[in-house]
Amino acid sequence: MKVGLVLSGGGVRGIAHLGVLKALQEQNVKISGISGCSAGSIVGAMFAAGYSPDHIFEIVVSSSTLRAMRPAWNGAGLLRMQRAENVYLKYIPHNSFERLKIPLTVNATDLYAGETVYFSSGELLKPTMASCSIPGLFEPIVFDGKTLVDGGVLNNMPVEPIEKQYDFILGSHCNPYGINQVPKSMASVVQKALYLAINNNSRNRFPKCNFVIEPPELKMFDPYDIRKAKNIFKVGYEYTKELNLTKILSLSTKSI
Repeated sequence: MKVGLVLSGGGVRGIAHLGVLKALQEQNVKISGISGCSAGSIVGAMFAAGYSPDHIFEIVVSSSTLRAMRPAWNGAGLLRMQRAENVYLKYIPHNSFERLKIPLTVNATDLYAGETVYFSSGELLKPTMASCSIPGLFEPIVFDGKTLVDGGVLNNMPVEPIEKQYDFILGSHCNPYGINQVPKSMASVVQKALYLAINNNSRNRFPKCNFVIEPPELKMFDPYDIRKAKNIFKVGYEYTKELNLTKILSLSTKSI
């Protein structure tokens, strides 16, 4: 059975995908293809390049990666993705979808056309960084004649590119909605509203998956708090470890 994996966006919560992947590997669940959005696109790219979940975690929380994400403002007051792209280029120097070990699709939002754009061939890192460019925080990325922002704006759970390519579609959703603190500023209200909208467009796609992994405890973590990275990884791992995906896949095979 060929398993396609969909990795949602969710900021730092996307580190939970690494815990999910580690538990899947321990249960001998082989992933045949990946579709990822925002944080899920980074996890997907690194995993598809052959890195283990534990190694990806070390890369993501390393000092060099975090330094690359520190403020580097442009004239419009937005952060640039270029330094982060240069860091990931060290780990995926071929910078090519075709040379990945697992087929990967990432999505971004065409800001002017108002539509989702999918990338699965050619240059890898520029579309991946575009998939993570949160509006209002990161500078849009111009690529292939398009002005691109975070894919989660329109499709935070990009099932569509792979739903007909694989026998079983497994979703990993790291962005459950929940307010663990009362918003104390207009910026925090806007942030919560954005995540509510993104969460809604994700849930509309859950029925397209055969099974969705969504650790409810993730709602207790702020999407931008990298200090809780280890805890987030553990939540994804422990939750998935208890699911017995091998049995779920086996039952699905019998029903086909």
